[in-house]
Amino acid sequence: MHCIGAILVVVGGITGIAGDWMILVRAYRYGGVWFFTCLVLPFVGWLFALLRMPRPALPLTLSLGGVLLMAVGYFLLGTGT
Repeated sequence: MHCIGAILVVVGGITGIAGDWMILVRAYRYGGVWFFTCLVLPFVGWLFALLRMPRPALPLTLSLGGVLLMAVGYFLLGTGT
């Protein structure tokens, strides 16, 4: 189970970073204030994606899916609660 957990953590991390990167690109195109706010504050990117929902649905799904995969992998590694 440790091997599967480690794979899920790595794949989830890469997926989450890709989704966050896509949200940052869309925030940069929308305006500088949103970009710097998303860059500095952790969950503002998700808020931005929810407010502008029709277009950034894929980046939000990738980001949240990556976090979910990492959480499951972390649990399978035995380091969770």
